[in-house]
Order: sequence, then C-alpha cells, then structure tokens
Amino acid sequence: MSNTSRGILLFCANVFFGTLVDAPAKFLQHNGVPIFTVVFLRYAIALSTLLAILAWRREWPPRSRNVKVNLLRGALLTSSTFANFYAVGHLPLALVVSINFAAPLISCALAPFLLGEHVGPRRWAAVGVGFCGMLLIVRPGSESFQPAMLVSLFNAFVMANYQVFTRRAGFHDAPETGLLWVFAVGLAISGAALPQGFAPPPFGWLWAVALLMGSCGLLAHLVMSHALRLAPASLLAPFGYTQIVWMTLSGIAVFGDWPDHFTLLGAAIIIASGLYVWHRERLRGEFADATIVAD
Repeated sequence: MSNTSRGILLFCANVFFGTLVDAPAKFLQHNGVPIFTVVFLRYAIALSTLLAILAWRREWPPRSRNVKVNLLRGALLTSSTFANFYAVGHLPLALVVSINFAAPLISCALAPFLLGEHVGPRRWAAVGVGFCGMLLIVRPGSESFQPAMLVSLFNAFVMANYQVFTRRAGFHDAPETGLLWVFAVGLAISGAALPQGFAPPPFGWLWAVALLMGSCGLLAHLVMSHALRLAPASLLAPFGYTQIVWMTLSGIAVFGDWPDHFTLLGAAIIIASGLYVWHRERLRGEFADATIVAD
C-alpha cells in the first residue's frame, strides 16, 4: 500500500474518531453531566493520556517556536469545543455536522479580508450556493428552527477563523508540541469555567464514556498528524465529508435521531459547494506558476 493510500485511511480514521468524541459528549449531557464538566473531562483525559504516552516513550517534544500562536490556537479550539458540545447536546448529530461543513466555505469568504487572497467569481458563487444550503438546514423563522443551530453556526465560524489564522501565521511546531499546548489551554479555560456547572457523571459506567470521548479526541489529532505526513492536505480534505455517514449512523443507533430531508439536501448542497471550492483552490495551487486559473 502506498503512503498516499495509508494517509487517506488514517485521515478517514481521524474522522471516525471525531465522531467518537461528539456522540459521547451528547450522551453524557443527556445523562445529566453539565457541558462545563464534559469539556473539562475531554481535555483532562486527552492531556493526561498524551503525557502518559510521552513519559512511557521517554521522548519529550521540542519547545514551541511561537507560544502566542499556540495560545490563540488553543483558545479558538476550546471555544469551538464549547460551542460544538452545546450544539450536539441539543441537536441531532447529522444536523450539527452538516452545519459544521460550512467552515471551509466561511474560510474561503474570509480569505480576501484576512489573508489578502484573491477569490474569483466561481468560488464566490460556490460560497453563495453553500450558504443557501445552510439556510435550507437552519430555516430561520420556521417551526423547526432552534437557537442551538446558531451556536453550531458560531462553531463553524470559529473553526474557519482557526483555519485562516493557521494559514496566516504558519505553524511549524512538532505535532506533539502543538497538542500539549492546545490541550493545556483547553484544560485551563474549561477548568476556570468549571465552577459554572460541575457535576461528575452520576453513574460509574459513564466514566467509561468520558474516557472514550477524551482518548478518541487525542487519537483523532495523532492520526491526523500522521496522515498529513503521508499525504498532502489538499488531497485529504474531501475525505472529511465522510463524517456525515458516521454522525448520521451514530445519531440513529444511539439517540434515534433520523435526519429530515431538508437536512440531507442542505448537507448535500454544502458538501458539493465545499468540494468545488476545494477543487478550484487545488487548481490554483497546481497551476499558479504556469497560468492564471479563472475562479
């Protein structure tokens, strides 16, 4: 098997592990664990597991080259975790992931203003179509609209800013170094917010669910970093949309949440728009030195 094929498989595994973070987070909240406790457990378990692995290997990563970048990345990801966990606690998983798929479209829309990148009419049209798909899912003013949808949309906006900022600042730390900082910042912020809503899991077996959530959060990051070493990000990006399969299946199997036709149609529109934006950006990257690709 080639490195590219292994990278694709690892990236798909990263998407699967991501589902094993969101579904347990929803399950814990449905069993009486406050969101502040859930977020704290997510980072506490992930950081503790990472430190245990590094101690066992006796290989400590190098120091960060840019502490400010890591602090901001950690703050953005922690904000995203709070918003995402709130959304999964109140909405079907398939609906949440469909809204989250808007993040690449938002990144494209922000690029001209934050990065000074040129976005041509074709990509702007794709962004516009994608946002129409978003409106189809959210349907503001309808009976199906829920305020938690806005929180999920905020999560997509935060993740888009995270992606744009990472591209703008550049990020050259070792993966383990970045993870230590991100998890430490997440633990500090969630720990500071813990007095707002602390309650340990009421049943002993729920600790196993929390352990699954935290350990899979770590695994998702580790697997993704290895995938990016084997295959370029531009090739792996479309496989992130496979999460709609895992989130839909877990939502049906665990919570009995069947996505409605509007959610599926809106998700299809957003995915198609995102794939087109990815396609145009890849063309620009491949042929920028040879010709001008009209967007």
